[in-house]
Amino acid sequence: MGSLSFDTMKEMMKFRAGNNAALTAAGDSSLNYFGIWINSAYRQLCTQNDILGMKKRLYFPQLMTSTTKTTTDGTAYVTMPTSCLYISDVYDTTNNRNLDWIPWREYLEHTDRTSTTSEGEPTEWSRHDTNIYLHPTPDTTGETLTIYYKKLVADLSGSGTTDIGAEWDDAILELAAYKMFVFLHDVDRVKWCKEAFLEMAVGLADLYFKEEKDADKNFGPSPAYIG
Repeated sequence: MGSLSFDTMKEMMKFRAGNNAALTAAGDSSLNYFGIWINSAYRQLCTQNDILGMKKRLYFPQLMTSTTKTTTDGTAYVTMPTSCLYISDVYDTTNNRNLDWIPWREYLEHTDRTSTTSEGEPTEWSRHDTNIYLHPTPDTTGETLTIYYKKLVADLSGSGTTDIGAEWDDAILELAAYKMFVFLHDVDRVKWCKEAFLEMAVGLADLYFKEEKDADKNFGPSPAYIG
């Protein structure tokens, strides 16, 4: 969770803009451009793989979550979790097994998916629209599926803070400032903010992958090539 509140971030952005009051009203007392840029930067950071040309994989463990869904006899799908960006795994908790993802076209090629005589315990899943389709079509009501997914972040407001680590607060502000100066056509500051953001983000991008070093795996040549 972040440490800077949304209100604090807006005040910091206002200072960066030279206390430009026009950007807090712009003819509409309910409009605050600083808040718009902060939320835009926050959403972009948490959803995109490639930001401003940064060739680094972004991963936020705080946004990885799960929920449960229950099957219905004869219903080929369960509904998507609320605010889901993408699904990483579907686990059949009732039968203790992981379901395999298949492309949508492959799901459609299962001609038995609409046959009541071919229902059974699902082994595969495919996402389409706002549903997760299962194959085979469930033959039991009440079996539990655990859906692991990355959630979409909600816009910040008031004293709210981000759902990701506080170490990203400064990067979000720098990305928001970049958007602001693009809007204001301030080319020099656009370049400076981009460089500052990339320096921060590149340094943080691999942070959580250090946990993978705890994996009990040894790499070496195949025994076939030894001796």
